Amino acid sequence: MQSLQIVFGVLLAAVTVMAFFTEEQHEVAKSLADACHAELGGELPEEFAKKMRQGDPSLDSEVAKCTIQCIFAKVGFTDENGATNRTVLVAKLSKGNPIEKVERFADLCEKSDVGESKCDKAFGLYQCYHKNKSIFD
Repeated sequence: MQSLQIVFGVLLAAVTVMAFFTEEQHEVAKSLADACHAELGGELPEEFAKKMRQGDPSLDSEVAKCTIQCIFAKVGFTDENGATNRTVLVAKLSKGNPIEKVERFADLCEKSDVGESKCDKAFGLYQCYHKNKSIFD
């Protein structure tokens, strides 16, 4: 449970290039990605976690989107329908990041959860993060 709370501090299995996540959070994210893949099945692209950290646009398959949704749901960034949970997003991101930056990010991305399925909605948050991650530089 502790590791789940650290995680977004995991949004996205983040990269060492991003100051946004600690090394521990990267490991937790990889573990969550592996757990979600085992839970959901299907074929993920090779080096999924690395591609996810890099914001690789090729991760738009249904299996990849649903794995991202599973990760986000486990850490509380989205609910069971894929809608962004702003309260959890802000609470977790504010650990190690200035609240002004976190609020700005949340303002930009909380309504990015559009799409027909919960997987599409979570993927929208994922895309918004990569589009706006420079906020945390």
